[in-house]
Amino acid sequence: MKNFHRQWLDIENISRVASVGRDPDIYPEYSDDLVPLWEHETEEFLDYAIFEEDASVETLFTAPYTMMNKDLADFYGIEGGPTGDAFERVDLDPTKYSGFLTHAGLLALHSKPNRSSPIHRGIFVREALLCQSPPSPPDNVPPPPVVDPTKTTRQQFAEHTAQGSCNTCHRLFDPIGLGFEHFDGLGRYRATEWDNLEIDATGEVTDADDANGKFDGVVELGQQLSASQIVHDCVSTQWFRFSYGRAETDMDSCSMSIVRDRFKASNYDIKELLVSLTGTPAFRYRHAVVAGE
Repeated sequence: MKNFHRQWLDIENISRVASVGRDPDIYPEYSDDLVPLWEHETEEFLDYAIFEEDASVETLFTAPYTMMNKDLADFYGIEGGPTGDAFERVDLDPTKYSGFLTHAGLLALHSKPNRSSPIHRGIFVREALLCQSPPSPPDNVPPPPVVDPTKTTRQQFAEHTAQGSCNTCHRLFDPIGLGFEHFDGLGRYRATEWDNLEIDATGEVTDADDANGKFDGVVELGQQLSASQIVHDCVSTQWFRFSYGRAETDMDSCSMSIVRDRFKASNYDIKELLVSLTGTPAFRYRHAVVAGE
């Protein structure tokens, strides 16, 4: 379970934040000591939600709580939180926080050293949670805009969706990533950006069947994703690939249907999903190899 989530949600790559660091002028609070705490938070949250709360997959996207110790609570600015090194459940403001989607480690990983990154955050949702791969970028990708504290990130990245050459790809992930703008490059909630610039965290999911729709902020995005069949199917697909060590093929259509139907029948219980993976033809039988073929 731990290994799956480390791969699926990029937890194993959070350590890369320490290799590039953060701009000390913009994020003086950053320390490499935060990185392992960020990893531990998401791992502890998933373990607690699935095995202690018997959470469904929807809870992973929408839970208004997480797991913290004192150092992490201090980083988040949580008052009256844990007082020791042990991680424990901490209830959060449900109007701001939404499951693993608002964990600092994942948000910091998909950011830049001096700013948030709507591009990388949107791509993460598109690839990991919707199981869709955006087109490869062209050879002549222009450099990202220079940080301008007189403009919001949304204003600085507006050119991506305005120009036809950029819009083809960026329309798939920029509108999703901009919904995370209440969280800075360290993954902390912020009410305003730079010099008290008002944040517009509205976004939209497109080209994703029943996950499509406009939203305002990550909480609404989490609710939208958690109610989507394409997201539920993506979770079961990701588990199929991890469990069997390969991508699905046309010959796996029966096995995929079994997994998805049983997952749905269990009200999307993660533990039941694991059990269903052992009851498929893909798990129980080996493809016959005929001599001479």
